[in-house]
Amino acid sequence: MNETARTGYAFGDSEIARERLAIVCDTFEAPSRQLLDDLPPMQPRYVVDMGCGPGYASALLRTRFPHSEVTGLDSSPAMVEEARARVPGAWFTVADVTGPLRLPADVVYSRLLLGHLPDPATVLTHWARAVRPPGVIVCEEPVRYRSDDALFARYEEAVTGVVAARGATLWAGPALDRDPPGCVRVLDRVVEHPVRAGRAAAMFWRNAVTWGDEVDDAPELIERLRALEEDDPEAEVVWELRQTVWSQRGGRA
Repeated sequence: MNETARTGYAFGDSEIARERLAIVCDTFEAPSRQLLDDLPPMQPRYVVDMGCGPGYASALLRTRFPHSEVTGLDSSPAMVEEARARVPGAWFTVADVTGPLRLPADVVYSRLLLGHLPDPATVLTHWARAVRPPGVIVCEEPVRYRSDDALFARYEEAVTGVVAARGATLWAGPALDRDPPGCVRVLDRVVEHPVRAGRAAAMFWRNAVTWGDEVDDAPELIERLRALEEDDPEAEVVWELRQTVWSQRGGRA
């Protein structure tokens, strides 16, 4: 691992990065849909997708809340441009998701984002201050994944180091332990989501292409993951996803 300090989002916004996000969306769509279905009854006016990327989660939010104004925020102009084309009924803008949220919100949604941010507690505080009572903050973050495959263990070691070099913690489930200001926890669970090993490899090698110059054995790692995607064995990788929902009760800190 190259030990030089780095900044920014490790997984990039290139064409292959957006290709990976399409696979991620398809892979984790079922648990995300279930979470959105399990939210408290509400009729939100403003729904904000934090770190929206190319708009896949925004499309889910648009389907779940068809009468709401859905806005996606992302730091990448390339991602925002693609999101606008994918979800024409929503709004998208380039923005820093770590700063104070300038939009009012009834639902703030975040999937697999906090693990890339150095200070998730402060970010959650900013989001909470923008939520209109009794609106909600909805977060999905990985706790870990389970696999006996040494190739996946090596990938996990590499990607965890890449994210850590930017001051963040990829396995961000524990970032959801503390309640944001004025918020009450209304749902908190860890769901197990099995994924075929070939599908996991498909996400992983595309990811490794983005940050491969930071890892000495990345070319070999990518080659082996691509071969595993092609072989598509019966084996599975089990993700543990923490899904947490807070309701804003009107307090401020």
